Amino acid sequence: MKDFMTNSSIASTGDKPRQHTNRENKGESAFGITYNKGYFMNINGYRISVQFGTGNYVDSDIRYGREPAVKRATSDNVYTDFDVAMKFNVWQSNLAEVMIDIIADDGCIMNTSNGDMVFGHCSAECVAKFIGCMASAQPEDDITQAINQIYESN
Repeated sequence: MKDFMTNSSIASTGDKPRQHTNRENKGESAFGITYNKGYFMNINGYRISVQFGTGNYVDSDIRYGREPAVKRATSDNVYTDFDVAMKFNVWQSNLAEVMIDIIADDGCIMNTSNGDMVFGHCSAECVAKFIGCMASAQPEDDITQAINQIYESN
């Protein structure tokens, strides 16, 4: 498994740099959240990243920061579009952007049927089906075709 330890991330919180992870020298855990706008899970040798913030392939009002509350939150110019979700206790979207990679292949990203690195505009049901497919996979299984079929029926 990869170790994603770094000293700090691009974003900062006031005068202190934001630490990359709360885990020190333990590699990547089974669950993680990213900037209050998404999460990842490691399941049966695959990693699924589900993101639903500004800049992601999600509802257009969220993707482009058109929600009035988002506009008000960025008016102080402290938070960028990327990390504006950090200003909210609850961040929501009806759709999510999903990336699935294979942990054993040093993070090799799964081939998508849409020619992109991610599956965009996924419903909650689609994400649940992705997770179910990953959870039921055996080590020798190649779930690429099944994942793409789930996405295409989304």
